[in-house]
Amino acid sequence: MVIAYLSIGEAEDYRYYWKESWNRDFPDFIEAENPEWEGNFKVKYWEEEWQEIIYGNEEAYLSKIMNAGFQGVYLDIIDAYEYFE
Repeated sequence: MVIAYLSIGEAEDYRYYWKESWNRDFPDFIEAENPEWEGNFKVKYWEEEWQEIIYGNEEAYLSKIMNAGFQGVYLDIIDAYEYFE
């Protein structure tokens, strides 16, 4: 089985979905940079805009992974809720 990596609790500034404008002005769903991982930013994972990036349409990250032929996904930062407690 071949699986891909998908962070659901942090946005990463080196991924295809990252917009240049976010370097100047974060969208509302982005909180703060992870001090331990440069370029990774905590996200409000419950926000619709972030969810649309991750899943739910043909341009979403998950769709791109599955269309590339991966058989599964390793979900990372599933403990993101701890940041918001």
